[in-house]
Amino acid sequence: HLLVDGQKMAKSLGNFYTVPDVLAKGYTGRELRYALLRVHYRVPLNFTWEGMNEARESLGRIDEWLARLREVVGSARRADRTPRRGVPTSKFEEALDDDLNISAALGFLFESIRETNRAMDQNEMDAATANAWLDWWKRINTVLDLEAEFEIIVPPEVMQLAKERENARREKKWKRSDELREQISVLGWEVRDTKDGAKITRRGAA
Repeated sequence: HLLVDGQKMAKSLGNFYTVPDVLAKGYTGRELRYALLRVHYRVPLNFTWEGMNEARESLGRIDEWLARLREVVGSARRADRTPRRGVPTSKFEEALDDDLNISAALGFLFESIRETNRAMDQNEMDAATANAWLDWWKRINTVLDLEAEFEIIVPPEVMQLAKERENARREKKWKRSDELREQISVLGWEVRDTKDGAKITRRGAA
């Protein structure tokens, strides 16, 4: 059964929400889906707006991770046929086979995201390994159905702020650069500096 902030959902308590109510607050169906599916089916589902924000943040991490993997694959001059780093295992599927333990399955997903992000931060991710992780994601996403189905377009105002920040960094105006990064963050976007220049990613689907 469904709880809202730890209480039974009821109009008399003022905590009765429909899907249109959630969407009207700026959340997406994708975010709502994640917030609902991450709880084991034997555990009472407790809907909170904090949980919706956590879902947005989690999806943002997935989106950024996928973008980084695709960047590694796309920037490689020659994709090696054999991955040189650890490749995905069947732990995700094994967790679901264990009484649909979605918490453990998602835990493995985000553990994998942390490890592969660390490898990419250290420029230790080769194209073949990145491609193996993308193939793994395609497989598990047939269960999760969480990947954004559209290309995320960066708003012009965010692009302008990013351009100003790039100029500030070029002129070594670090304080101004940090201020612009914060302005971009307030708008729901994040700037990541890479060896190929600044990359703009969404902090979560809006």
